[in-house]
Amino acid sequence: MDNWIVNDCVRPLVAAFTTVVVVVACIIEDMHVSKPGRSKEPSMFRDLTRKKHMERILRSGRDYCVSYLKMDVGPFMHLASIMRDKHLLQDTRHISVEEQLAIFLHIVGHNTKNRTMRIEFVRSGETISRYFNCVLRAVYAVRDDFVHSPSSTSHPKIECNPNWYPFFKDCIGLLDGTHIDASVPPEEMPRFRGRKGPTQNVLVVVNPDLQFTYVLAGWEGSANDFTVLKDALARPQPEGLKLIEGRRPSTSELIYYTNEQLTGVIIVGKYYLVDAGYTTMQGFIAPYRGVRYHLKEHSGRSPTNPKELFNLRHSMLRSRVERAFAILKNLFKILTSHPFFPFRTQVKLVLACCILHNYIAGADPNDMLMHEETTQNDEQIMSTQPRSQREQREENRAWIELRDKIANDMWMTYSSFL
Repeated sequence: MDNWIVNDCVRPLVAAFTTVVVVVACIIEDMHVSKPGRSKEPSMFRDLTRKKHMERILRSGRDYCVSYLKMDVGPFMHLASIMRDKHLLQDTRHISVEEQLAIFLHIVGHNTKNRTMRIEFVRSGETISRYFNCVLRAVYAVRDDFVHSPSSTSHPKIECNPNWYPFFKDCIGLLDGTHIDASVPPEEMPRFRGRKGPTQNVLVVVNPDLQFTYVLAGWEGSANDFTVLKDALARPQPEGLKLIEGRRPSTSELIYYTNEQLTGVIIVGKYYLVDAGYTTMQGFIAPYRGVRYHLKEHSGRSPTNPKELFNLRHSMLRSRVERAFAILKNLFKILTSHPFFPFRTQVKLVLACCILHNYIAGADPNDMLMHEETTQNDEQIMSTQPRSQREQREENRAWIELRDKIANDMWMTYSSFL
């Protein structure tokens, strides 16, 4: 009788406990299935879907691959090998280096959102984000392999063009700035607000092959271009912009030169071509102000004096930096859209896109309408010594006289054919 009573009391408790266990198990299973990025299908089927997606990208022809990854299969596989050999990326049990690169390249090339990438690659949003940042760090790590400092030798593109050679034989780069959309906290918005909303001011140097030889990103959009240039010059190497100089005469040597000879003694270095937003000074030659400059201003009109001819050819050469900007932004749509990354990531993205631009220009020049050859000479860069204000004024005057000399030489050659 007592056993019957005990069993009768225990049964409801056991039943209630069993019910609770089943309900909890069901809830856990529902949470597991409904977790973003998880699929109810077997993992084998998901892996097969991912494999077929990569095969479709790499085997559907050049046009499809270039459209999807911004580079052909050969350069893509070579880039994957570089990342693997340098141990910057590694294959895991579930995702290869090639798929990691494909995720990153498609996002930066098309500004594709995370939710879209989850569907295309059958991955969770967390996986997409994690490998995007892994590849971003890897691309940034190969910066020195693809972004080379300018050479002191005359560039072949200049040498083979009679409009530029020998007048610009000492030009080592084309310098300019551009603005990239930025996303910053509200309290920092006034500093970054430019003419087109919040932006970061990016300073670059491009060679005549349309490849970037220097990139400084991260300055707020409200910053003046000349302020950004001064910061680039003040930074320690290798982050700073290098000025290639020759030997400067000592004070004792200067007494042996006349004022006319002094110009030739001081001007012994190379220079960058800059637009009218900068000034002509040591290492930089700007166009004449108040004189026709842009190519459309010269359309249908021949130069009438040395200054106009100089500005025309200066503009013809320096316009290649604007073409490089256009190619960069056309390749990587992420640079033309409002970003949703932390600002430090936004800065690294600009640098990474410039690195990839240079890589594609070298590995697949037909895709970029560029030539593959680049000059990569290691030249001796001499540090700039402190100068007095008077010395700086004299040096700037000497660079202005050099510009006048180039302009007059151009005009004499040009006039001889009229």
